[in-house]
Amino acid sequence: MIRSRLFLLVGGVAAILPVTLGSRSATARAPSEPAVIDQQAPIDPQQVAELVGRLGDPSYREREGATRALTKIGVPAKAELLKAIVAPDAEVRYRARLVLSEVLDLDFKQRLNAFIEDTRGAHDHDLPGWSRFRTQLGDNAAARRLFAEMQRNEPLLMEAAELGYPHASTAFDARCQQIQESLRVPGRQAERQVPLATVAALLFVGADSNVTVSMQSAMCVTNFCYQQPFRHSIDSGDTMPVLKKLVGGWVRRDFSNDSTAAYQTMMLALQFNVREGVEPALTMLKDGSGNPHMRQYALLVVGKFGGPDDIDRLEPLLVDAAICAQQQIAAPAAEQAKNDPAHPQPPKHEIVETQIRDVALAVMLHLSGQKLADYGFTRAQPNSTILFNTASLGFTGTPQRDAAISKWREWRTSQTTPK
Repeated sequence: MIRSRLFLLVGGVAAILPVTLGSRSATARAPSEPAVIDQQAPIDPQQVAELVGRLGDPSYREREGATRALTKIGVPAKAELLKAIVAPDAEVRYRARLVLSEVLDLDFKQRLNAFIEDTRGAHDHDLPGWSRFRTQLGDNAAARRLFAEMQRNEPLLMEAAELGYPHASTAFDARCQQIQESLRVPGRQAERQVPLATVAALLFVGADSNVTVSMQSAMCVTNFCYQQPFRHSIDSGDTMPVLKKLVGGWVRRDFSNDSTAAYQTMMLALQFNVREGVEPALTMLKDGSGNPHMRQYALLVVGKFGGPDDIDRLEPLLVDAAICAQQQIAAPAAEQAKNDPAHPQPPKHEIVETQIRDVALAVMLHLSGQKLADYGFTRAQPNSTILFNTASLGFTGTPQRDAAISKWREWRTSQTTPK
């Protein structure tokens, strides 16, 4: 079903050139008063059709009267107006589009209000996106309330998503750009916060694999998720489960051709405890895409949300010597004690280097339920958000690292060798 003004801008209708009003023949007949519609009586389809026909009358007054009458009739005139927007007469098309825009907006508002009042979901209110939303995210009271707010805040974006490619892709990128530009306007901080329902709508539409998302738009959506309205609601409240699913759908989206976007979505998964980040993380690790800084967080995502079955997919990384962190620490006390008191020297320091294989080993130990300290990770610092602080997972030299990896391989062999 056609639902909103967006229809008037797509599907070839927008190609209709505007017509200058009043450009009728000089032989126009004398104006007459427009028909009066009794709103209490049933609408006569024939009467509506006659009014639509008068949208192209030679008399300006007749055209204006028919326009006002059709606007007053409202939704019951929709069927005839939909026919009129492709009529041969350009004036009829123009005026039909003007009236239809208002009629469709009214129709949408009526259906949205009915949806909100229908708390048990007993009826189909034909709102764009509801079928997919209900299937993927649920239809409890909190889900319905969020969906209604998404419709109220972003009606054109939701309608574009229903129309599909390419309208959804165009509307998605345009809306992201529009919001980003509005955030740059000086003003009070509260006015520069993206509403929860808007972020939810962007996540919902952008998670559709049929929607093309530019790198810039992907970065915008991820940044919007860190704003207070969204962060507060995903951390607490009855909409939290729905919002986590929305983020999960966004994180699952294939960003393998854009390592920066993939990295940002994995960080969202860590921040908001979204398990759907595992597969994108494993894809990045398998492809070798992304720099070492990105890959270390992909490993942490797998460590936080994965399981023992993922260990086989991480083991090849034990040969990856890419450096992802370095830290200078004080040398052990025994080494400091060698200092000659008669000739004191500055405190001695050591460089701890964290390589990708160190993080991979620490994650595999975690997934297999072993203690990191038993493998030489004596400085390992757990982190509630990202699992471990990676700078604490390094070694001061190659011998310690080699010994830890050798011990792991011996343990793995012992687990797979028949007894």
